[in-house]
Amino acid sequence: MDFEQWQVDINAGEARHECGLIIRVEGDPANPSSVDPNNFPKSLSFVDQARLLRCGMEALASAAQSGGYRSSTGPSPTRVKSKTAQSLEEKARLFAENPDKPKRAVLSLKRRKPSEPASSD
Repeated sequence: MDFEQWQVDINAGEARHECGLIIRVEGDPANPSSVDPNNFPKSLSFVDQARLLRCGMEALASAAQSGGYRSSTGPSPTRVKSKTAQSLEEKARLFAENPDKPKRAVLSLKRRKPSEPASSD
């Protein structure tokens, strides 16, 4: 088995090996906040599973680095987000842009001059 044979989709935070293993990460691919390996072949020993996982993580990190992905030490890091997080952000954006959402009173922190009467907005 070739441990270095990976197909990497850095935007999805995913690496796929020809044996069927899929590694998904969240956060910085070089230092992820979450790693989710799926579909280890049953015929692999634990040592080979660990080696395959390590090689997959290295493939993700090198693809991120060569693809212009900035690490968390860079000036403007980009984060890989899970599909759930992307879905929730999309729902929040749609709600924020909804013109039919209820209007709320706006609290103003501007000071008024003592001679001006309070206005009722």
